[in-house]
Amino acid sequence: MRIKVVQIVGLNTDQKAAQVLSQQREEESFLAVLQLTSDDAFTKGRLILSELADFYFDFESGSAGEKLNNTFLEGLKKFGLADSFDLVLGSISGKVLYLIGKGDCEVYLKRSDELSPLLKLGSEQQIISGFLQPADKILLATKSLTTFLGDGLDKSLSLSLDAFEEEVSSQVAASPLPDETEYSSVAGLAVEVGPDEEDKDIIQLPKEEESQYETTEDMENQYAKSAIIKNILSNQMKTLVYKLHKLFPKSGRGRLFLACGLVIIIGLGVGLQYTSSRDKERRLQFNQSLQSATDDFAAAKGLSSLNPSEAKIKLEGAKNKIAATLKLYPNSQEAKDLKKQIEQEEGSILQQYELSEFPLFLDLDLIKKDFKAQNLSLSAGKILLLDPDTKTLVSVDLSKKSHEILSGKEKLGDAKYASVNGSLVFIYSKDKGIIRVDAGDKKDTEVAKPDSDWGGIKDIVGFAGNVYLLDVSKNQVWKYLPTSTGYSDKREYLSKNTKADFSGTLRMQIESSIYVLKQGGEILRFTRGEKDHFSLGGLERAVKDPKSFFVSSDTDNLYVLDSGNSRLLILTKTGEYKGQITGNKFGTASDLVVDEKGKKVYLLDGSKIYTVDLK
Repeated sequence: MRIKVVQIVGLNTDQKAAQVLSQQREEESFLAVLQLTSDDAFTKGRLILSELADFYFDFESGSAGEKLNNTFLEGLKKFGLADSFDLVLGSISGKVLYLIGKGDCEVYLKRSDELSPLLKLGSEQQIISGFLQPADKILLATKSLTTFLGDGLDKSLSLSLDAFEEEVSSQVAASPLPDETEYSSVAGLAVEVGPDEEDKDIIQLPKEEESQYETTEDMENQYAKSAIIKNILSNQMKTLVYKLHKLFPKSGRGRLFLACGLVIIIGLGVGLQYTSSRDKERRLQFNQSLQSATDDFAAAKGLSSLNPSEAKIKLEGAKNKIAATLKLYPNSQEAKDLKKQIEQEEGSILQQYELSEFPLFLDLDLIKKDFKAQNLSLSAGKILLLDPDTKTLVSVDLSKKSHEILSGKEKLGDAKYASVNGSLVFIYSKDKGIIRVDAGDKKDTEVAKPDSDWGGIKDIVGFAGNVYLLDVSKNQVWKYLPTSTGYSDKREYLSKNTKADFSGTLRMQIESSIYVLKQGGEILRFTRGEKDHFSLGGLERAVKDPKSFFVSSDTDNLYVLDSGNSRLLILTKTGEYKGQITGNKFGTASDLVVDEKGKKVYLLDGSKIYTVDLK
């Protein structure tokens, strides 16, 4: 991948300076932008950046991401606590961009007509990575530069890189001196990604006897030996021909014997040269294939959390290429080691884990003999359970692992579904309507009486103080808003032009948008009463017999209890695959809630609640 870099650097002072650095060695590029406040800032900053570049390229072990992270840590040591500095480091290895930064530095990606921030101000010091495409432009800059460009940043990055450098440099040069403006210490690197080279297919050679070579070094030695032997034989042939010429027989029969001998000798030389050429070609193909597999494997690891779908494609590419490599030299230890490493890290790259143990969190019999719940609800560190048979409502504190009975049949009547939102609990009761119970003082309030307009109520959810009822018969979500005197009359959440089919619905969840899970695995999403985008993508196997799902405003992801495949699916909030956990409890559990902050999943299976650790 061809990389072009231009730099923008404004005026500096002895006390405050901004520096940039870009170096490329072989197939890797190192990028750095620094803003430093200290004594002799300009000289000190330039020296440290040069040392960091050498440290990065001299670092012998680990992936490009690991090298960059260690280089960043080295930079923190070199600056020390006495200096005030902002630093962003980047590297490009193959087609993958790695970034890490500290302080007031920013990174933007210009792809097609869209400008996106990659590294936010004040972000945590951690490696982020992404896959580059031809024509991408990346800007690594101090906050001063992006502030200086303001709304013109997008327009400037739309220019060619040379035009960008000329225009922005002229603007910076025309600005006031650093100590007279807020735009002091202006610096940045603009990077443009050139077009990809065409992929080179591996040529399959005819089958031969199994190779005796164990490493790439063995191949190099064998090729060198073949070349030496060929040269020796060539010199010997010349000497022999000269001597034979002097002894060239006069008779026709003698000449015939001599000609046959020469043909044999020449044939041996040509055969050895052909064998040497084939070995060289085969060795070249091996090296190319091994390097390509290594690059794809590194890209897969870098994209694992950023773009799981692309990571999966890269991992498959690495597996196919290492298989082709081993066909060329089956006994190559280098190729075998890479194959083993790919197999060992495949699960973590694809975010796929298998569990055999599910620790018990709570036996519901400890709450009340034969206590049973069908669903779980989670808010503010507490799980809510409703036993629809005994009409008992219970709250479980996750941190204390303690439980409390909030209400019983006398107040709840024929209660069917319950939901917790902060300290407020909402219950749907067939004979009493909608009831609100305050978990603090256990006082109950009537939200709405039973309504003849209700059809088949399947779920209830409290969100932001509002109450939502899922009506599968009327294909509607009824909404109740808090007022100064209680709650409003019911309102239709879905707009007049929004048509929904809630037949076969299992559960409803809300996180500003409303999500509805159906029996076949389909998930519907609605935002502000309108149908919104949601589509399952990147799954190896379709969802089968789901039991429940979970999403909330406190989670980054959406979780599906896919019982037919005995797995917990982890998706984005628009349905893209991010990972999965498999295990027998996922096949038998009836419901789940997820505490991402505590990195725990809670599974309801019969009369017990089990836990699962999130990776």
